[in-house]
Amino acid sequence: MIEKITEKDVRQVAEIHKKFLPSIISFYSVDFIEKFYSYHVSSDKEKKIFLGYFDETKLLGFVFGTYQVDLLFDDFLKKNRFYFIKETMKALIKHPIYFVHLLGKVFQRTAETQSQNQLVYIAVDQSYGKKGVGKMLLVGFEKEAKKSVDYYELEVEKNNPALGFYQKNNFVTVSELNGILEKKYLLGKHLK
Repeated sequence: MIEKITEKDVRQVAEIHKKFLPSIISFYSVDFIEKFYSYHVSSDKEKKIFLGYFDETKLLGFVFGTYQVDLLFDDFLKKNRFYFIKETMKALIKHPIYFVHLLGKVFQRTAETQSQNQLVYIAVDQSYGKKGVGKMLLVGFEKEAKKSVDYYELEVEKNNPALGFYQKNNFVTVSELNGILEKKYLLGKHLK
């Protein structure tokens, strides 16, 4: 069943993100990821979509999006600056490759977005993969998004298996990004 993510669900979200979602914040601890999502559950709720697929109380996957992608990380970092610096140092010590990812973010050409509306993260516990959870989350996200917008975007790495999933679900390539470590696509989708 699709439901809105609340504060009580955030730990499960962080654990799924850490284990199954390769992203820049996956280099951080589960506690850091939990704090990131807790911040977003409690602030500017009307500017975000945050849904989970539950089997009773167990979270099997989640989708997180925003109507203000430019502010998504900035606001969190401004309010948690020292915590972020401390956790970044820990991440760099534990995962030295993270330094290359940080450099990539600094020097990467940003995508030519057409929209501030973005699906930021979608992840499914792979123990429940191939059961349609990702598709149900995408449908739930789009149902919510349609209430406010008619178009949204997302970024996906070229080697991410989810690229095929998005293409099957009517996303089109808006632009390509050639980063230091990987090639990414900015995909967009019109909602009917």
